[in-house]
Amino acid sequence: MKALSALGALSTCAVVTLVSLGAHAAPPTTKNAGKSDAKPAAKAPAPAQATAPATSPAAHKPHGKTALSANRAVPGRAVERGEEGVARERAAAKSNPLTIRAPKVKPPCFHDSVTVMHFAEEDTFPLTKCDGSVAHLAVERLSVLARPGSAPKPQVDPTELANVKGDKIATGIRRIDPKLVERIQTIVDHFSKGKHARLQVISGYRPASAGSYHATGRALDMRLDGVSNEALVAFCKTLPDTGCGYYPNSSFIHIDVRQPGTGHVGWIDASGPGESPRYVAAWPPPKSSSPSSPNALPDEATATLTLKEALAKLDSMLPPLPADEHADHDGKGGEEAPSKEDEPAKTAEKKTDGIRFQH
Repeated sequence: MKALSALGALSTCAVVTLVSLGAHAAPPTTKNAGKSDAKPAAKAPAPAQATAPATSPAAHKPHGKTALSANRAVPGRAVERGEEGVARERAAAKSNPLTIRAPKVKPPCFHDSVTVMHFAEEDTFPLTKCDGSVAHLAVERLSVLARPGSAPKPQVDPTELANVKGDKIATGIRRIDPKLVERIQTIVDHFSKGKHARLQVISGYRPASAGSYHATGRALDMRLDGVSNEALVAFCKTLPDTGCGYYPNSSFIHIDVRQPGTGHVGWIDASGPGESPRYVAAWPPPKSSSPSSPNALPDEATATLTLKEALAKLDSMLPPLPADEHADHDGKGGEEAPSKEDEPAKTAEKKTDGIRFQH
């Protein structure tokens, strides 16, 4: 009897369970309502279970120096950073011949700038580099200042003048010989002694001076502030292949560029501004030891002749001189004796203690 009661209770529970499951089942859609052959919903795939590694993860984690070696050995893995790691990377980059390094560009080195003046105009710029070569645009800037008075000042940047081909860089302006720039730098270096140099150009390019070095842009009449003309011309005469003219009654010296092998060339012109050239062997004129001599010059204590008369008498004692164009630039400067060609083969110049001319 008890067995039957227990069986009935189990049956009742089974019925209640089935009813409960039926109540929670999803109701059929309108489209599939009443159809008993509806396909059941597809089951979602079961999530893949991670396969446990064959060995422990700790077995793949190197430590200390072994870790760095392992990271370096595996392509694509970042090298562990740190002071030691960075130092090793830099050392490896330096030792790698394939490493591209940017070349170190040194800034250009120039001699101290010089202020060059020509009457009311002036410009300050370096003449040469530290290695002695002519500085960029130095020739063009000096050429503008050494132009004749009839030539207008160019209204363009010196860079444009540097791009002009040929001897003429602008209307009425000739390109100065670069070797003249080098000689001026040598003079400045000798006298400046670390001070800023100021150079005055009295006369430069003169196209009308036929047969002159001025006509080819190879000569300047100049002076250097704070330096006597006597000291300037004395140093100028030490420069090889250079012409040096001393004008004691004017305010400048002459310097020009000669052909290689010419040697030292110098002269003294005692004429004043606007006068014809008066070449003398020495300055001041030597005093005569025998005043009774008919050709002797008077002593200063007993002088009765004027300076011009004394020079005229001295000229009569000297051999005749070739003509030149000394006074062709309004009496502002002198000029070396002209020559047809500036070639050693056509020039007989000998070193003497007196006057030196081209013949």
